[in-house]
Amino acid sequence: MSYVIIGAVIGAFVGIVFMIAKKDSKERDEMVSKLSEEQKERLMATEVEAVEKNAWVQEAMVAKMTEKGSKYDLRMLWYNKTLGNNEHNTITIADASITKAEKEEHNIEVGSFVKMYIAPEKTVGSVKVVFD
Repeated sequence: MSYVIIGAVIGAFVGIVFMIAKKDSKERDEMVSKLSEEQKERLMATEVEAVEKNAWVQEAMVAKMTEKGSKYDLRMLWYNKTLGNNEHNTITIADASITKAEKEEHNIEVGSFVKMYIAPEKTVGSVKVVFD
């Protein structure tokens, strides 16, 4: 009986993860379909600059901004040249946040191109917007 319960819990977890991944994939496809050819080409041509072991900086485009109190949550599109996963060599999504002051100071809007720091092995701060 306990095996049935454990199996049901694992099955529910896998189902939830699958639903979230499918939702993100649909959102990404919708965002990418709205890009102009120039935007796609700019993302695909971006240079990847290694900054430390398993971390790099590259250009991304702000696709969605949501105001959350004193900050903005950003959903950015970037071209994955580095990670050898199922999204390698595709335009994909990354999430980060910036403060309202950073948004105003750097005039960040939907469609703006920004530098993005990516460190996939970190659990906290693995994606950040970098300002020069």
